[in-house]
Amino acid sequence: MRAWKLWLSGVTGLSLACAASHPTTSPSPVPNTAAASSKIRIPVQIDNENYSDMDVYLLDRGSRVLLGSVSGLTQATLLLPTGSTGTDGRVQLQADPIGAVTPIRTPQLLVAPGEKVYWTIGADRMDSYASVG
Repeated sequence: MRAWKLWLSGVTGLSLACAASHPTTSPSPVPNTAAASSKIRIPVQIDNENYSDMDVYLLDRGSRVLLGSVSGLTQATLLLPTGSTGTDGRVQLQADPIGAVTPIRTPQLLVAPGEKVYWTIGADRMDSYASVG
């Protein structure tokens, strides 16, 4: 029995010594600014001056990605998905009026990291405009 207690105290002491020799926290890595800037989500400020509620999409390489909905005569800020500008920074958006068939699109916009997209959806398609800043 005495040998068992001696062995157990030795193993416990060895465990504590090993645990004390290893730091509990690892040093934090230096952030890669290029990778960090590509993960920033770009805000899209929408001013819907149309009476219709709008489903807003990102047009991305032939497919539509739903960003969210904006009620008629309201303002909202939606976020583009991470990496949605690709390498060239081009973005095109589409608003589909709920209950109507004619969508409203922005032209191709060139968006740099840290910029916002501003889109006013007018009461008429011709009154709509978008900018970057």
